[in-house]
Formats: sequence, structure tokens, C-alpha cells
Amino acid sequence: MREFEAALLVMNLLALFVGPSRKLSKSVLLGIAGLNGVMLCLHGVIEGFRYQMMFAYMFVLLFAVYAAVKAKIRFSETKFTKILKGTAVGMSALLLAATSLAAYALPVFKLPAPTGDYAVGVQYVYLTDETREEPFLDGSTARRELPVKIYYPAIEDKTKPYTAYFHDSPALIEAFASGYQMPAGIFSHLRLVKTHSREGPAVSDQQASYPLILFSHGGGTTMEVHTSQCEDLASHGYIVAAINHTYVSSATELPGRIVTDRDATVHFEGDPLASVTQIMADDVSFVIDKLTEMNDGKTDSIFESKLNLEQVGVVGHSLGGAAAYNLALNESRVKAAINLDGAVYIARGTKPIAPFVMLANDEYGLEAIMKGEPFMIKLEDMPAEEREAVASAYGGKEAYMDIYKKQEQAMTGLAETLKASDSLYVIEGSAHMKFTDIGLYIGAGFHRFIGINGDTSSEECLDIAKSVTLAFFNRQLKNETRDSLESVLRKYPKLQKASRM
Repeated sequence: MREFEAALLVMNLLALFVGPSRKLSKSVLLGIAGLNGVMLCLHGVIEGFRYQMMFAYMFVLLFAVYAAVKAKIRFSETKFTKILKGTAVGMSALLLAATSLAAYALPVFKLPAPTGDYAVGVQYVYLTDETREEPFLDGSTARRELPVKIYYPAIEDKTKPYTAYFHDSPALIEAFASGYQMPAGIFSHLRLVKTHSREGPAVSDQQASYPLILFSHGGGTTMEVHTSQCEDLASHGYIVAAINHTYVSSATELPGRIVTDRDATVHFEGDPLASVTQIMADDVSFVIDKLTEMNDGKTDSIFESKLNLEQVGVVGHSLGGAAAYNLALNESRVKAAINLDGAVYIARGTKPIAPFVMLANDEYGLEAIMKGEPFMIKLEDMPAEEREAVASAYGGKEAYMDIYKKQEQAMTGLAETLKASDSLYVIEGSAHMKFTDIGLYIGAGFHRFIGINGDTSSEECLDIAKSVTLAFFNRQLKNETRDSLESVLRKYPKLQKASRM
């Protein structure tokens, strides 16, 4: 809960329990009403209003009316007025308690502050791949469109305001929420979350150029939910291109419109997840191409000559992590890759792989990753009444088993890669969504109601994920050894190497 929200609720309670006293003078009563009004104004101007606090706002108005009437009219104390007063106080206390609970359950949280020395700039760009038809629209000749949010080390410019979370777009937030089958306005307060990046300042001149990191979100989320990690990397001297993979994301903001993953119309043959992660990997390769054009001056950009394209890293969460694995195998420009809690869907075979790290939760799947087992369930292990329906959804038993074998080969390759490099790390007490900002969207006591489990706080999980990512890229892209992964292990007891568990 924000400072002025808490102060407003305290003033509400003061008015509620002191205001009805018969011994209170008119001036003190009006003073309490005035203080409530002042606190309401301060909260609105400094922090911004939100629907979770609605009754607190109504209470200020109702109490002001009550104080004004009581200051002018003296009411006799009767049994009826006592009952009326008690009922009003009781109902108000109950509603203020509900208000406090709502404000805690859906907080206007603080994004973790970047830990590096650079100020952070951000720029949105919208790219169209003229060489690819949109793969998620059946029969369409439209080209593949991608929004990219570029975070970068910037020259401090306090004349520019900090950018709003989710690009200050109510429609984008509503589309994101509807992807989780939640009421459209439930996350409307996300617009009030403060970021630590300013839009459009000049790129810092402390270095001639900066390593490039490409960031991919998971299926059904969006690039915006990785703001804290992208800001942190940029503050340490990286240019970070967060890609919104259109029709994979729950909500994608394109010029003049918003599209969602529910708008996709194509049916992928074979293994859909393998197809989707390869499309995401192709998106990343395309964005590297466009950033190369910006760097070479072929496209007008503030990033001309600012990108060190000899040092390129990729990182992704969930499906984005699978795409990062694909790129580590198949994209020669990628020099390091991180998979944040994602399965993989392509077989490695004998291909060499760029330096690779995986960070996983211990909630589910860890044993499968270590053994190289797919997350799919064997048909024979399913209840008999489910087998036919599941197999039919995949095109029959043979098709299901074919996909199972391919995913088994992919996961076996991942397990062999991780064993060879001893590069599987685990956060104890974590959960899949705690690798993103989404773990901050809900008050800690309500996480389990939406399936976010684990005893380690969302804040600590994010801190660990950021520290692992930064230490790995510092070593691989900057050849720095000061903050090694071993030092990160020592700093965070909840972080473990799978080989030591």
C-alpha cells in the first residue's frame, strides 16, 4: 500500500471512531473532516486515484457532509439515533477493512530499483518483417509485425518524465487481464506503477558501444512484465531489446490497434509448441537484423554505432526461454543464452551450443529436466477415460506419441547440455510467474489463490533471477569475473545448483 493511501485510511479511521463523539467540539470535528479532504487531495495528486480505494474516497465526502450538518444542527440522542449511528459506524468499519484488503491484494507496487550506475532510457519501435507472412493468421498475406521496447544506458535527463508501466495504455492492460479470464478493469491501476526509465534521452557516451541482449517473454504474457529485469540490465551497461511476440503475447500493442493471442487462427501441424518457439526465435533473428541496420546508420536511430554486435546475448522466460535455447543452437550471432524456467522443444543432436544457463523453479518439473523427460504425460500413464480425448486433440495416438518422442529427444539434449556445463540453477520456494513482475501484481497472502506458490517472496525471486542473469552476461559478454555465478550462489541461500541438491 502506498504512503498516502495508508495515511488516508488512517484519517478515515480517526474520523470514524472519534467523529461521532458527543464531546467533540465543532471546530475539531470540522478539522478532522478537513484533514481527510487534504489527505484525499494529496493522495490523488501525488499517487493517483484507483478503484480499490473507492469507499475511502466516498467516506471522505460522507464524513464532510456529516460534519457540516452536525456543526449546524444539534440532534437529540435517542435510541433510534444510537442504533443508526452504530450501524453507520459498523458498516463503515467493515467497508474500510474491505478497502484496505483490496488495496493490499491488488497493490500499486514499486518496481525494484535498477542496481547499476547508468540512468535508463527506453524507446518503443515497431518493426515489420517484409519477408515473412504472419504465421499465426490462417490464409493471411499480412506481414509479421513486432513491437520492440529498447532499454539502454542513457544520459540523465530529468526534464523527461519516467515512463508509465504498460505504455500508459488502458486498452493494453485490459487485453492483458482478459487473457487470464479476469475482469477487464481489474489491473487498471497498473498505469500508476512507476518505472525507472525515461523515454527518449540520448544514449550514454560513457562507452563507445554496448553489448546487446534480446529478451523474449513467455506464452500468454507480454514484454511489459519483464520491465524490472530489463531496466536492471540496461543500468549495468547493456542495450536490451524486449520483443513482444505478436499472437504469442496475451496483448500486443501495434500502431492503431491491439491484438491478442486469442486472435490467432492458424492450427499448427505436429508439435505446436515447437512451431511457436521457432517462430519466436525467427523474430529474434529478424530484430537483430533490424538493429544491425540501425547500428550501421541504414535506419535513422539514436543507436547508430552504439551496439556492440560482436557481443549478443539472449534471455527468455518460459516459451521465450525455449526460443533462447533454439537461438543458442542455431543463431551464430548469439554468444550467450539464458532460459528462465522454460521447457525446450527442439533436439540438439551434435550441434555446438553457445554458453548456456538455465534457471528453474523447484515447484514442478525439476526432476524431469534433470532426467531429460518431457513435461507431456505418456498415454499409458493417463486414466483410461482421458486417453482417447487427449490423443484425439493431438490428431490420434500415433501423432501424440510422435510428439512425445520429439519432446523427449529435446529434453534429453537439454539435460545433457546442462550436465556437461553444470549450468542448471534452481530457486528454492519459487514459482513460474515469480521470474516476472507478475509476482508483484498480487499481495503475498493472495498468491496461492491464483496458482503462484512457493515460500520465497516474489521480490527475492526477481532479485536472484536478475543477479544470475547479470553475472552470466557480464562473464560471457564483457569478460568480467568480479561477480561470478559462484558469488551469486554465496549471496543467496535460496539459489542452488541442481548438481548440489
